[in-house]
Amino acid sequence: MDTLLQQIQAFLSLPREARTRQGREALLQALGVPQPSRFIEEVWTSQWEAGIDRLLDPANTRIRPLEPTDFHFKWALEAFNGLPAPVRARLFTMKMEANGLRGPVLALLDAAGLSTHAFEVTDLVALSKVHAEAAATVRIHDGRTCQCELSHFAPEAEALYAGAARLFRLRTATTYIHPLPTGRQILLEVPLHGIRLDDEDLPQEEMGRLWPLAIRGVARHDALGDVLGTILRDPHHILTGSGEVVSIHNYELFHDIGGFRFGFVEPIFLSLWRRLRGPDRGEERAPLRRMFEEYRRAYVEKRQEIQVRWSELEAYLTAHGQAIREYLKGQQDWSEVVAAVRERAFRDPAQWVRTLLEPYRESYPDLPEV
Repeated sequence: MDTLLQQIQAFLSLPREARTRQGREALLQALGVPQPSRFIEEVWTSQWEAGIDRLLDPANTRIRPLEPTDFHFKWALEAFNGLPAPVRARLFTMKMEANGLRGPVLALLDAAGLSTHAFEVTDLVALSKVHAEAAATVRIHDGRTCQCELSHFAPEAEALYAGAARLFRLRTATTYIHPLPTGRQILLEVPLHGIRLDDEDLPQEEMGRLWPLAIRGVARHDALGDVLGTILRDPHHILTGSGEVVSIHNYELFHDIGGFRFGFVEPIFLSLWRRLRGPDRGEERAPLRRMFEEYRRAYVEKRQEIQVRWSELEAYLTAHGQAIREYLKGQQDWSEVVAAVRERAFRDPAQWVRTLLEPYRESYPDLPEV
């Protein structure tokens, strides 16, 4: 590995115009790519060779060779994921060592119940998700494996929401925010086992029993999310085996679209009811009312708790002013954000829920009048 690293560093130290195709092929071959020339020719775009250089650069933690906005992104993703797993794993091992990621991965393994002093990277897959660009598979000494997702997309928001959630006894995904030598941050996350509540193929026999837990758990997260201005939440919930709802991928904060979640995603009580309702349409209204009442009760209670404990949330946001500034990137003053959060926190939660129903009444005439 040391010799390969030296070769890569020597190649990348050259000006871009001085980097030859022959040199690039030699590095790919040393890495274990079976047909380096064919790999270089996989994608016909002027950005591809630069993307390959980024992949080879141990200091660069970006895994996807092209950005999702590039027209050739899909082909680049397929070309990378078509490489042998040991090659992809070797690439991540180099980047991990160069950026001090071994400690964070060990911390995540410990949090996942896989305490160990060493591990081996066995695979790395590039993803097309906005909030996760790669998934690394690591194996510990007894053969057990764990997958760890990586993202550069707004790790500050994920950390800010997680801290506020803990304040109000709400659970988020197990993550680790790691500062890179460049000054930027990378987020590492262990995917959770459980039922994704946005899954179109929910296990009806199980959800028929668990839906009250699912609705109450999402309502509590929605109560905090509405105060913090998150807008992309409902597809971001997992119901664990213990009946707890965990919120994941909270990378959007401090938005206020008229104060309500219009036009983004259905409330959980509607999406669950639509998928779990029985064939007898005459019996649909009662389950929908029960689902709505479960949601309203849990939502209002959590919002009232936030109002009572507002000083704690305000102190938390104030203490993390620098993280808020980094997330906002100068587009808004952080103190104005805290003031907007306070204004939302003290709006009438019952009225908020009533307003939430209005856009859906035409599509769902069985919605209760409140």
